[in-house]
Amino acid sequence: MAFIVVGDLAHGSAATLLRLARMRRTRTLKISRPPRTRTRVAIPLIAAALAVVPTSASLAPAASGPAPSNTTTITAAAGQDALATRVKTLVQNARRGDLKGAEIAVSIRACDEGGGPGREIVAIDADRPMLPASNMKVVASGAALHSLGPDFRFETRVERIPGGYVLIGDGDPSLGDPIFFDRLQYRDAEGERRQLDEEAILGFWADAIARNGDEGPIDILVDDSIFEPRHWNDGTDGRDGWNPEDRLNRFSAEVAGLNFHRNTLHFRPRTSGGAKPDWTDVRPRIDGLVEASRNDSKISADKQTAWIYRRPGTNELVFKGMVRRQRSGRPVVPLEVTVHDPPMIAVELLADRVRDRGVEIRRIGRREGGPREAGPVVGPVVRMPIEEIVEHCNEESQNLYAESLLKRTIHENTGRPGAWKDANATIRRIATARIGANAGDLLEGNYFDDGSGLSRRNRVTAGFLTAWLDSFHDDPRLGTIFIESLARGGEEGSLESRFQNWDGRSARVDAKSGYLTGVSCLSGFVTDDTGRRWAFSILCNGFKGSSRPAKRLQEAIVTAIADLAAP
Repeated sequence: MAFIVVGDLAHGSAATLLRLARMRRTRTLKISRPPRTRTRVAIPLIAAALAVVPTSASLAPAASGPAPSNTTTITAAAGQDALATRVKTLVQNARRGDLKGAEIAVSIRACDEGGGPGREIVAIDADRPMLPASNMKVVASGAALHSLGPDFRFETRVERIPGGYVLIGDGDPSLGDPIFFDRLQYRDAEGERRQLDEEAILGFWADAIARNGDEGPIDILVDDSIFEPRHWNDGTDGRDGWNPEDRLNRFSAEVAGLNFHRNTLHFRPRTSGGAKPDWTDVRPRIDGLVEASRNDSKISADKQTAWIYRRPGTNELVFKGMVRRQRSGRPVVPLEVTVHDPPMIAVELLADRVRDRGVEIRRIGRREGGPREAGPVVGPVVRMPIEEIVEHCNEESQNLYAESLLKRTIHENTGRPGAWKDANATIRRIATARIGANAGDLLEGNYFDDGSGLSRRNRVTAGFLTAWLDSFHDDPRLGTIFIESLARGGEEGSLESRFQNWDGRSARVDAKSGYLTGVSCLSGFVTDDTGRRWAFSILCNGFKGSSRPAKRLQEAIVTAIADLAAP
């Protein structure tokens, strides 16, 4: 499958078709567990019809019923009872020790047992609403797959309009994201294979516009109306949303209907040729930006404290701190800063490249008004499969990707621009459709404010999270894509450094971690080598200091589940 698909380079160009190839990623396995298989074919899983134990504030042991009919059933029930006892002890010890005073909630479900959500075999404060941090991403990404479908592709295009051209966004968070550049190649008009970058993407559209040979000045506009004009979640009346102190950080970039280069600028400061660092190496290239900025930074022999300040509501920059003097052969590590109003940055970049090709520009701006009839497409249509977006969202915990998936889902469900104010109602409707009859009780106390988990208005219960995860376990259309999008313990993404020393256990962990100050969460699946699967959610809130004790507890509980999975 092409990682990104680009259509015809219109209007008589020598290179009529651009081809992009997905570069195969090499996974370095640090442990002896079976390597992860990426496939679009769902594996059918059989669920036994057992009653669901409702979420409660106490441990939920295996349900009583008729006497077991064979040794396997007795062993399974005994193992689940032992697991419940072991997890209860781990939580009690944590509450008496390093996590004293913290809130801890645990839910574990046997995915193969029960109609609807799998049977909850452990429930410790599982109905307590908690801050989920980045565990919200499994909700946002799952909701997107449910609403948009596994074959959905984000599409970004340029259309011809009277008097000019409009760049139309579809909410794709990956457009121009450097993380994908080393995996993408294309052939130019001379047949040379080249690596894709942000300049190539802009150049494709600029070339197509220039080839049209328009007489007189033209307009270059952007249409980002698929999402609301509010690009940053400042909460209700400016309260309880994202942390204002994070505005400059790449993990807190603005979210728009047209995103480009992950809505950040990358600077590579140089220390040769002057008394102060040279900041002119910026990507994407923006002529005049550095000259209009203030440079308060200095060169240091051994210190690296450089950072970039952006004035709120503007793209006015101040370069600050110390830049370590570069040595020969040492790569320059880029510094990132978020931009304000990403769609306008993107359309200004496109207009600048069009102007470089000798075309006179009359106006650069945002197209106003409601929906209108589509015009002729000019140049390539850039398409990104949802499978790749969901994987990068969950495996690498990318906030921009999670928010874009959520807002695109809201647009799909409401027909209106995707807006955070509609997040809670939209997710609740989707959860009800996926979980079924028990959804009402499981949704009690939950509130969904964003898709990334940055907002401190989010509240999610461990019991809901495991029921939500379990709804993908035996989903033949979405299950494999969703589960494979999660980080694999000990191997990749945000869990690469965790679960590495499992003493030969054959079970694997696919999960999403989450962290905010005082918050550490882990939710996902343990799957044994026979295909049996357990969904788990371990939420820790309100602790002081380091998150290490919370992580130790999470890893101990997940290891206990793996021991249950052992033959």
